Amino acid sequence: MEELKILAELMLALGLGYFFCTLYLLSQPAPQATQPKVLPRIAVLIAMRNEEKYIAECLHSLETQDYPLHLFRVYVIDDRSTDQSAHVIRPIIERNEHFFLISISEDKHGLSGKMNALAQGLDHVDEELVLVTDADCVVPPTWVRRFSEYFDADTVMVGGLTLLDRSSQVYQGHFFGRVQTLDWIYLQAIAAGTCNAGLPLSILGNNFAFRLHTYQHVGTFRQLGFSVTEDFALMRAFDKKGLGRIKYVLDPELTIFSHPVASLADFYRQRKRWVIGGRDVRLWGYFLVGLSFFAHLSIVLTAILMQWKIAAALGIGLVIGTDYYIINRILRQHKLTALKKYFPVFELFYISYLIVFGFSFPFLRRVQWKDRTY
Repeated sequence: MEELKILAELMLALGLGYFFCTLYLLSQPAPQATQPKVLPRIAVLIAMRNEEKYIAECLHSLETQDYPLHLFRVYVIDDRSTDQSAHVIRPIIERNEHFFLISISEDKHGLSGKMNALAQGLDHVDEELVLVTDADCVVPPTWVRRFSEYFDADTVMVGGLTLLDRSSQVYQGHFFGRVQTLDWIYLQAIAAGTCNAGLPLSILGNNFAFRLHTYQHVGTFRQLGFSVTEDFALMRAFDKKGLGRIKYVLDPELTIFSHPVASLADFYRQRKRWVIGGRDVRLWGYFLVGLSFFAHLSIVLTAILMQWKIAAALGIGLVIGTDYYIINRILRQHKLTALKKYFPVFELFYISYLIVFGFSFPFLRRVQWKDRTY
């Protein structure tokens, strides 16, 4: 039938569009690190709420930084933890003169959650650069120094890559965690490409840095207003005002490790928060997500309608081949090629959740995260 022939041709057109759009993003030159003439003073902020399981390992990784101790401080912001988090970190803070604990007792200025914790923590900071990570993350010894090397005079924000699980454990975590690792790599590779093209779409909130005076220039989080994705809100404010360059680098010396969620329900809540928080993305972002959505949806429609024509096959090959190329570049760079065998499962998983969120996007409202509902 004529309609089915059109589907095959549409699959090919979408595949070509997806391929060339991705090729454009990945062909953009990556930012280069340069040694600063004068080492900046740096503040590291960690918002913590009920993280007794992970916070000690996070702080241990910050004890081994190769940056001069007198030039950086670590601020742990305890957002009313009800577990043993404060007890766990006390001896670590006591033995490190440049580690500090800030306790949050209330929400202020209409803010809540991590944004409220960071806003109050930033009131105690006067360093030039602010680095942010999460209490369940582990950073490499080069982390603080390497961030400083990406801040030239025109740069106001830098994001780094986050992987799931520790490389030293060779990804011996659960199967779902390995699939999520490929998913995170895919999304961050695209995000880095958009930043390199001068059209930033996102920054990951557990591994980014910004200039304190730029944060103050946009009115701080109080002026921006509450968001469930404080990282995106801050990046968008910098970008809208054109205050300087925003970089997203995939440098192994900046790559940190976090933990995958344990279940599909947790994954849904995580991505729902990202989707709702990112609704203010520029039109370019909607185009890019829409192109990916329709390109991958067409694969499903082609399979359901059994339209295995040459045009459709070429289109499907372009889409899946592009996804593989995006992920494999990062796996090679970080010596994680053993994870390639999970790519077919990732592809099915990605197509599935992309379609689910694509159709449910207009109806998403409330977010549940860290035992709170927003």
